[in-house]
Amino acid sequence: MKSDSWWKSLGFAIEGIIYAVRHERNLKIHTILAILILFFALFFKLKFLEYIILAITITLVIAAELFNTAIEYIVDYICKEESEEAKHIKDVAAGAVLTTAFGAIFVGYFVLFDRIKEYAGFALKRLPGLPSHLAVISLFITILLVVVLKAIFGRGEPLHGGMPSGHAATAFSILVSITYLTKDVMVIIMVFLLAILVCQSRVQLKIHNTTEVIFGAILGTSVTFLMYKFFL
Repeated sequence: MKSDSWWKSLGFAIEGIIYAVRHERNLKIHTILAILILFFALFFKLKFLEYIILAITITLVIAAELFNTAIEYIVDYICKEESEEAKHIKDVAAGAVLTTAFGAIFVGYFVLFDRIKEYAGFALKRLPGLPSHLAVISLFITILLVVVLKAIFGRGEPLHGGMPSGHAATAFSILVSITYLTKDVMVIIMVFLLAILVCQSRVQLKIHNTTEVIFGAILGTSVTFLMYKFFL
């Protein structure tokens, strides 16, 4: 009887995880990232203890996200109307997730960065040295294409809104140029994070939607990459 009860409890727990992953976007992203990190970590020749630390850290992040989701559901169920208290509860729960996420970033940095730098550095050294003025030309062409596409789609203003996002295109064009010009892994990662923040801010401020930002990022990346590729 107890055995059956244990199996039922396990089934309910798994069902809860599946439901949360299926319906919660952030949890879905964290789960996909966790799988990718654990998979690629196998190629970095981590020590057993390092891999265990990485796995435990990822588990804590996902567990925090599950707790956050459960708390949000409870608050929404109890508080049928919006209230300041309900908002504070959700904010604190979200803060717990953010705290574990920052902790995971630090762990990932100390465990994985040297390995990533070693592999990425080897690949970057194989890139040919190219004139820096190509970065300016690529950026100029990217901006011109953004203006043309905005005119074609007929939405937004030259520097505000519309398809595609000029800020995203510019940020990722600069990212590609810096990748070719510096070949420094740390610099590239920092600029990549800045590019992501630029994109996120455009969506958060409701100047662009997600599709416009992604399209802009792809445009800036593609144009600049092709420019460097053709002028090797």
